[in-house]
Amino acid sequence: MHLRNTVVTALATAAGITLGLLPAAVTTAAAAPGPTAHACAPGDARVVRSSDMAGPLVELLYSPSCRTAWGRVRHASSGDRVEVKNRLGARKTATVAGGSTAKTGSVNDRNTQAWACVTTRSGNVACTDAY
Repeated sequence: MHLRNTVVTALATAAGITLGLLPAAVTTAAAAPGPTAHACAPGDARVVRSSDMAGPLVELLYSPSCRTAWGRVRHASSGDRVEVKNRLGARKTATVAGGSTAKTGSVNDRNTQAWACVTTRSGNVACTDAY
């Protein structure tokens, strides 16, 4: 998958196309393995950014061994949504179902930046800074 993403990036760059303008199927292919994948070092994930919104806490987590990022929301209500995005256009979302926590899948964070946002059922939005 990594080689395919590298080839797509090289071809897009050579053609003068930015990845943000490619179809969603190509940009979502830039998603990287999750933090539990065998290529990741166990326990190296850490919170690198968080929001300061009162209520739900949205966090951006990062794994340096996988070069991936994902979002997590804590102290949230059922129906609140957390999303992680990177500057290449990849995004993953998760909705709080039961309990007060949800975590997204991961997106590539190699040579780009990512951030996470929470959207509450009432429409309030809070985002982390990019990392």
